Amino acid sequence: MINLIKISLVLLWFFAASPAFAQADKEPEEVKKINLHHADLGVFDNIAGNNAQRLIGNVDAEHDGSVLLCDSAYLYPNNSIDAFGNVHININDSLDMYGDRLYYDGNTKMAEFHDNVKMVDRKATLYTDELIFDRNSGIGRYFVWGRIEDSVNVLTSKKGYYYSRIETVYFKDSVVVVNPDYIMRSDTLKYQTQSERVYFIGPSTITGDSSYLYAENGFYDTQTKISRLSINAFIQNKSNTLSGDSIYNNKELGLAKAWRNVVMTDTANDVVITGEYAFYNKSAQYAYVVDSAQAIFVDETDSLYLHADTLMMLFDTLEKPTHLLAYYKMKFFKKQVQGLADSLVYSFNDSILALFHNPMLWFEENQISSKRIDLITRNQELDSAAFQGNVFLVSQDTIEPKFYNQVSGQNMFAWFVESEMRKISVRDKSESIYFLWEDDGTPIGMNTIRAKDMLIFMKNRQLETVTYIEKPIANVTPTHLVNPMDEKLKGFIWKPQWRPMKPADIFIRIEEPESGSEK
Repeated sequence: MINLIKISLVLLWFFAASPAFAQADKEPEEVKKINLHHADLGVFDNIAGNNAQRLIGNVDAEHDGSVLLCDSAYLYPNNSIDAFGNVHININDSLDMYGDRLYYDGNTKMAEFHDNVKMVDRKATLYTDELIFDRNSGIGRYFVWGRIEDSVNVLTSKKGYYYSRIETVYFKDSVVVVNPDYIMRSDTLKYQTQSERVYFIGPSTITGDSSYLYAENGFYDTQTKISRLSINAFIQNKSNTLSGDSIYNNKELGLAKAWRNVVMTDTANDVVITGEYAFYNKSAQYAYVVDSAQAIFVDETDSLYLHADTLMMLFDTLEKPTHLLAYYKMKFFKKQVQGLADSLVYSFNDSILALFHNPMLWFEENQISSKRIDLITRNQELDSAAFQGNVFLVSQDTIEPKFYNQVSGQNMFAWFVESEMRKISVRDKSESIYFLWEDDGTPIGMNTIRAKDMLIFMKNRQLETVTYIEKPIANVTPTHLVNPMDEKLKGFIWKPQWRPMKPADIFIRIEEPESGSEK
């Protein structure tokens, strides 16, 4: 038995310093021996004819500046070592590795740790049961589950690759990241321990108390809580969702941006907004979409499709939508009604659509224009409407298309039953022109009536009765005697070419509506 307390032999470790890639013409490095600094006891033990030296108690050895400590070891003549019990390797004061067992080859500079393995760098600690570390490349690998912990995150996966020189870990298969604010799941992640930034490589989710994120590529900075998502990127908050080809999200500032194929959904009100760019500001309580912006008020039988240059959603403090703003050049399609205006405001609380600046609506065969229009809905069906300022209702005569039936007034109110207009009240300076015909189509004449107010009832989309209030003045002119200059009321406008006939028509640009008359 030989006392090896002062014997200097060979051991392991360097785990640092050598460049990741050697130049082709560089001379090969000299193989260095494992040097033993201390052991309480040392004996020769011819294990399998290897003439090993058995080291017992407080073993201390080094290899190219890296230190190995353990309870006991077998040191082999071929420049390799098996270490057991409280194994600890320090690599240039930047990386420490621990385990119950270690095999190290001083020639290939490969280390294999087993059981209760721990690797500690400046920012994080890796736990696993099997770890292979290559000091030539500075890469550690595990294949039997591993866990990395830093100041705020715990990351686990079945497989992992740790790049010590760039302080980066690749996680593969059943990856889970647990943070006080969220849980992240992925197939493949890259994690930078220094910056604490996570990169997605494959389908990934981030679930928090009030949000859910999905992407197949991108990153999440766990310190700044900034993420950049791409490939089927998707964010869901309390009552709205945002998706697009690429999404930027700053959770701390409550800001989000999305580019290309953007879809923003209000799940509480069944409203979907699409476009090519979206911006969301939580603290300012608004979001907007531009570039081919479209809002769809989803209904099983008759959805409303709306387009404008900009669509903006306003929220309350609970992130519940309160208003939708549409400007400029707003246009919408719904089977029962179509319309356009310079701008529109929809109130989710009272279900009112307000159209501003030369709005125009089409109900069935009727076209209505005024300075402002308010549509009141109930259960996604039209209930009533208010028309304010220079109201003009016109429809093409069904017998003779060159004639137009018209109603004008200062203000008008309409009521609907099962989406059909049943009652109309025209207020202040009401005027009307109707062309009268016999049942067989024989012309009777043009009926012109002026009164202060007018009350109209309709049935089956046809005029049923008209009541004129306060001193009506009526005049019937035979059709063949009608002067073309008199067959249209002042302010007449008829624009069927502006009417969207299908959802895609809301994107067709038109000339600006004019408030003046057409004669």
